Amino acid sequence: MFELVYPATEAVVGRVINFAQRRAWFVIVFALGAAIATAQYTAKHFAINTNTEEMLSEKLPWRMTFSDYKNDFPYFSDTIVIVIDGATPDTAKDAAAQLAERLRKTKSLVRSVYYPSGDYFLRRHQLLYASYDDLESLTDKLSEAQPFLARLSRNRSSASLFDLLNDGINASLRGEAIDIASAVEQIAFAIDQLNGGNNIPMSWQALIMGDDADRKSGIPRINREIIIIQPTLDFSALLPAEPVINVIKEQIADLKLDRQHGFNVRLTGPAALSYDELTSVITGSQDAALLALIMIISCLLIGLRSLSLVIATLISLLVGLIFTAGFAIAWVGTLNMISIAFAVLYVGLGVDFAIHICLRYREMLRNTTSENALHKASQHVGLSLILCAMTTAIGFFSFIPTAYQGVAELGLIAGCGMLVSLIVSIGLLPALLHVLPTPKIPSRTANFPDGFSAFPRENAKAVLAVATVLWCLAALCIPLVQFDVDPINLNDQTAESVVTYRALRNNPETSPTPVAAVVDSHTIARDLIDHLKALPEVSTVRFIESFIPDNQDKKLALIDDLALLLGPDLELSPEPVLDDSLTLNSIQTLLNTLRITTKQSNQSELSSSARLLMQALTQYHLSIKSAGTAERARTLQTLEQKLLGSFDGRLIQLRDSLSPEPIATTSLPKDIRRRWLSDNGHYRIEAYPAGDIGTTQEMKLFVAAARTVLGDRATGTPVINLAASNAVKLAFIEAFSYAFIVITLLLWLILRSIKEVSVVLSPLVLAGLLTSATSVVLAIPFNFANIIALPLLLGIGVDSALHILHRYKTALPPNGNLLQTSTARAVFFSALTTTVSFGNLAGSAHAGTASMGVMLTIGVVSTLTCTLLVLPALLQLFLPRQTG
Repeated sequence: MFELVYPATEAVVGRVINFAQRRAWFVIVFALGAAIATAQYTAKHFAINTNTEEMLSEKLPWRMTFSDYKNDFPYFSDTIVIVIDGATPDTAKDAAAQLAERLRKTKSLVRSVYYPSGDYFLRRHQLLYASYDDLESLTDKLSEAQPFLARLSRNRSSASLFDLLNDGINASLRGEAIDIASAVEQIAFAIDQLNGGNNIPMSWQALIMGDDADRKSGIPRINREIIIIQPTLDFSALLPAEPVINVIKEQIADLKLDRQHGFNVRLTGPAALSYDELTSVITGSQDAALLALIMIISCLLIGLRSLSLVIATLISLLVGLIFTAGFAIAWVGTLNMISIAFAVLYVGLGVDFAIHICLRYREMLRNTTSENALHKASQHVGLSLILCAMTTAIGFFSFIPTAYQGVAELGLIAGCGMLVSLIVSIGLLPALLHVLPTPKIPSRTANFPDGFSAFPRENAKAVLAVATVLWCLAALCIPLVQFDVDPINLNDQTAESVVTYRALRNNPETSPTPVAAVVDSHTIARDLIDHLKALPEVSTVRFIESFIPDNQDKKLALIDDLALLLGPDLELSPEPVLDDSLTLNSIQTLLNTLRITTKQSNQSELSSSARLLMQALTQYHLSIKSAGTAERARTLQTLEQKLLGSFDGRLIQLRDSLSPEPIATTSLPKDIRRRWLSDNGHYRIEAYPAGDIGTTQEMKLFVAAARTVLGDRATGTPVINLAASNAVKLAFIEAFSYAFIVITLLLWLILRSIKEVSVVLSPLVLAGLLTSATSVVLAIPFNFANIIALPLLLGIGVDSALHILHRYKTALPPNGNLLQTSTARAVFFSALTTTVSFGNLAGSAHAGTASMGVMLTIGVVSTLTCTLLVLPALLQLFLPRQTG
């Protein structure tokens, strides 16, 4: 078959090349004109869908489950989670409330704002959600604080606060049962902060509620509030979340929610994670593209040793890439985050075609004229290019039937791109070489050292013995190959959204990785919840009834008693006019009392607290005594803000919480109820992991346990990650199986020899095994990003083997040394160009892109080694040819 196909194909290729040489300028002008028109069309109609959910078939069962889940509860997809950490609980709450209110007014970009802690219903009923014992303890504490709160609400000034402390300390010294030590200590801590330049208002929530565990234990309290927004996203834009993220950051800056003012506001959630990921990919790709261009040109200059050949190669490569991009936009329409990788595949394989023609042309210049050398080189290499284009294209087309839509589109575009590259290589490239200056005649045909080039032929049995051992060892590693199922590991690990996501995931209360399910009835939901709670892998199960407090009657009675005691005293009077002299007098009076207390008190806790306050207040008093009148007024105003800045908000919060009503499912506010009970009566359940599920194994265990109860109802991030990874792995296994079978059949139809087909494919299989084994040894798992390198490795492997086989059968040098030919040199420099150009992706901040660069480098090195060492040895032993 080869003998029949070769002459006919050679004749057709010869006529095409003759036309390109005779009408060189026409071909060049036509090609460049068409490329310019195609580039304009592509730029005008270019669109990319950055919604990664749509890259897998919507007919997959788990996608259908998630689609039903989103239809019932559309409030949990493509969200942005705003995490606000404040210096105190008070400042965090106030900041979150202000930011949420501003975002609600941005209706064009924000569809909904969900701030649970700021919801009036939850504020009003917050005491009902406390345990009965905690509520009873709080009631006793607030009862004791009633006189204190009453006086301060009527006169909210630092002078009044110091007078209250003075009276409380004196009463304690007289033996009255007043617990004033804790308040004294917290105010001492606040004034000490002020002396150090920290004027962030102290926490009245901690003072009123007795929440000062962080100072007593030495463990920092995380004063955190969370806002969840659902933005309006345009997935036709490259960065869909950019407009809304910019607005959020503008509001954060306008409210001065920065570290200087005691805040750390961060964004995470699906939309923010995608934004940071795309930003890091774009930034890394821009840097890598420039470096790749430099690397490609450098390698071409070294390999081709001719500026004319380099220019012709780059122009052909660019024109072919433009035509392929135009086809992608015209035929496929909107690209996705996977199919856009066709550019990487085209450059990696397209440059291979050009290098083979150019080096063969340069090699033949030694024996004939420039025009004749160009014709014969293009004609000779043209057949192997046709075989390469056909096999590689069919290999890529094998991805089309898979459920991985992103890869299916990539296969279609890349496969057609190989045909485009073939046409450009035997049409435009010869025309360019015809009009450009003739390269210098080379002094030798190859640059490989004689010892290396002769090694596989002279030591064929030893090479194959080593290859067999490596084959067996690599095959043993295949079961150990890992696939990283967590897409978060692909992002820039220093990105704000990733760091924040991991911080939330480490806390079961805020973990963004629950397994969720939708059920049809309350009875089924209750039964599933009971079974989920019994699982050791599950820490918490949430359901609409999680918002129904227990012991409501007993708690309401306690709250009613507290409201009767505190209610009239929680009304805020108008703010008083500051009187600096009154404040200074109050400070001096309190200092005198503190000095007496530290000397006379037998109450160790009060004495210790008084000593702390005396030291802090003395330092503050000395600093303002030496200040001028204006400076003193500003300093006292700062003191006022430090001590009482958050008092009004916490008093209002306490007042609101004293009028709750019994809670039932029907009385929950719509914004809460619709997140757990859909309009069609479906209930949502969430099961949270007992620990961090950051590793694949931990995630599998958690999901498997949840599925034993929820079955196919289970959805949510962990379920989707695992199911998506399984779908991707299956898609690639199917695609490579189809590709291997089709390529094998095509090679057999052309070569008509099982032996020759086996010789061509064996090095390719070994290279695949070595790549996989190396990933195991170096602990580099496959993932959603680096698995895209595999089609390129398939194409390089098939192309290189066919080029070597074609040269071996049609133009073996007299000495029989296959590695001393332009073909072997072309294989080497083609692989080198691909490695140095795309291998620099390994330095990208985006972990997925970096892993793709590493995997590509490993794969190309493995493929090159097998092609230049194992394949010649196989040819020598199983397909020997007479030389000389």
